[in-house]
Amino acid sequence: MLPVVIQKCPSAENDFLPLSEYQSQTPETFFEGKPVLYFHDESIKAWVSDEKHEELFFFSQNSAGEPTSLNPTPPESHALDSKDKHTCEENKVEVFVSSRKLILFSHNSGKGIEIPYPTVTLHAIKNFKLLDKPDDDSQSKFSGVYMQLEFSNSAPDDDESFEPIELTLIPYKPTSSDGDHAALDPLNAERTSALFNQISACSNLNPDPHNAGEKDDEDDEFNADHIIFEGNIDEGVAIEGLPGVLQGNNTGGLPPPMPGSSGWITADNVNEYFDEEGNWIGDDGISGELGDGAGRVRGRDEVEQDRKNGHEEVEDNDMKRPRTE
Repeated sequence: MLPVVIQKCPSAENDFLPLSEYQSQTPETFFEGKPVLYFHDESIKAWVSDEKHEELFFFSQNSAGEPTSLNPTPPESHALDSKDKHTCEENKVEVFVSSRKLILFSHNSGKGIEIPYPTVTLHAIKNFKLLDKPDDDSQSKFSGVYMQLEFSNSAPDDDESFEPIELTLIPYKPTSSDGDHAALDPLNAERTSALFNQISACSNLNPDPHNAGEKDDEDDEFNADHIIFEGNIDEGVAIEGLPGVLQGNNTGGLPPPMPGSSGWITADNVNEYFDEEGNWIGDDGISGELGDGAGRVRGRDEVEQDRKNGHEEVEDNDMKRPRTE
């Protein structure tokens, strides 16, 4: 799947249906109408590696034709060491988590992208700490939503050499116009948790159709190979060359009962199957009738007469070896 590049920022009031309104009523249809807005935040810093930032499109030239500043900004940038700063680019975006797509729009560049949820192959909460603050200072910690994106046109034929786009979205506190110094947002944790939870919810609403198709194919293959046996059934497709065997169905139930398949005969229930003289009497719980000879003990003379169990009739008595003591 590919993202869609947009040139106009969506309107939270006009282009989406608020989640609270959606949950308060029964929609007339689930397939039409405005997408539901699960989360919206106008102040998010987007961090991505400098090798991959161009693939997100909103890191391009700004509306004035001048290069957009890509350097991570404080105070969150103080959590990055010198190595991280050289491999990380930043842009400030407005985030829309809708029921259909994840939308990121940069007002600096005048561009944004609509990201299909199946391309978000991994997302998690990532914790940071300012390097110049003590360990026990809670004001030095913040978090963001870390994601891995896999766009179909960015993956080469060799899947092992493919590296996904690593994107981190960090809610920040905008500086006021009176020149206040930038500080960590005290509500960063709550905003990050809400962003993560709503991305999770919308991802569940939009499963990967490719993987779903593979699962259906596996189910169809199982159903085609599944075998049930002929018995008290009303329908079924016979398998050529296997008399009495029918092709399975989608119910997932057990095969129809066969004679004697209703359970083991033990010392506790033998009286339900045989009378006192050892004759087969059956039971209502038995599925079908047993074949000829079932439940009857044959004598030795009868067995030897049938030339079974290794006994064969010998015409010449001289060929027998004499018995030795």
